[in-house]
Amino acid sequence: MFHNPVEIRIDNDGRTNNASGSIPSSYTELSSTNNSLFFQLQRAREESTNPADYAKKVCGVLCGSILFTIFFVILSAIPITMIIIGAIYKDQCTIDHKIPIWLIVYGVFGLLNVILRTIRNCYSILKIASNELYESYKIKMQILLSIIELFMFVWFICGNVWIYSVKSKVVTENQLDPFYCHATCYYFAFWMITIKWILLGILCCCYCCIILIGACLIIFDSD
Repeated sequence: MFHNPVEIRIDNDGRTNNASGSIPSSYTELSSTNNSLFFQLQRAREESTNPADYAKKVCGVLCGSILFTIFFVILSAIPITMIIIGAIYKDQCTIDHKIPIWLIVYGVFGLLNVILRTIRNCYSILKIASNELYESYKIKMQILLSIIELFMFVWFICGNVWIYSVKSKVVTENQLDPFYCHATCYYFAFWMITIKWILLGILCCCYCCIILIGACLIIFDSD
């Protein structure tokens, strides 16, 4: 099990020290609040029982951080763009009219997912509700997000079938051709799916790296 390498002791006069002397003020400032990212990562390390558990807790901490919330807000531009492009070219893809519809639906649910996650993170960061109320809200929000993400996953697979299956046949110049699809509509949808697969591979690599770091910390702490 992970353990805290620094032993903290509270003196009668309220000062915080470790066994070897005073803790640097920067450390005290960082660990003085449960909301600090540093404190939460330290606690994740202490409470983890194995590298996989450590990776899971670290991902949870990062996903609930302010930086990740800001990233999600910026990320909302992508589903909005999907909705706009799908709506503009919904009648300009005769090879498969489901491609622009896929963009619109995926964009709507993607935007809803971003909004709900941002609200959840704001509740967590700002501590708006009491612990009991927040836990109840958190469970309901997680159920709703899980349903949305399950639908998005199924819809994503459908998009893979519809978009990749016509890649060799699609025509982007002659609007009278039965295999026509507007270049902006088709290639935007194509690269949205392709980039998602690339990002998924990167995320898997990052997760494996976190597990490796957790394993190294176990070895380091056991010495």
